[in-house]
Amino acid sequence: MLQKARDHWRRLLASPGGAGHVARGIGAGAAAAMLPAFGLHLIFAGGFALLLRGSLPVAAASCVALGNPLTHAVLLPAEFALGRVLLPPRFEFLPEHGPAWLLAALPAAEETVAGGIVLAILVGVAAYWAASRALRGGASTPDPR
Repeated sequence: MLQKARDHWRRLLASPGGAGHVARGIGAGAAAAMLPAFGLHLIFAGGFALLLRGSLPVAAASCVALGNPLTHAVLLPAEFALGRVLLPPRFEFLPEHGPAWLLAALPAAEETVAGGIVLAILVGVAAYWAASRALRGGASTPDPR
């Protein structure tokens, strides 16, 4: 089963668009995985891949590989903490009236989304850079088989 997964990943990396196409897909998927948008990660990965002209299947695969419940258990508190640093203490975007549960949850949601966007940009750029560098280096070395 592991060999089958490796073969499938190698087919994804051998995209007809070249190494840049694949690297942009990896960056798009990594960025989407960092967003606190439960259930919408693959839609964001596809949208980012289309905007960046990256590989859609690679974006989806990297999003699924990086965005799982274990990583989100670490990411959500980090995104919230980053959002608290970024947003001013008295952010006036919040509504004054509404259900109590919504008024209680909105400040945490806004801070988490703000931190998630910054983290998505940082991780997406880092993943693109690492993937493009690895794929460029991997293309020049022969297959050891």
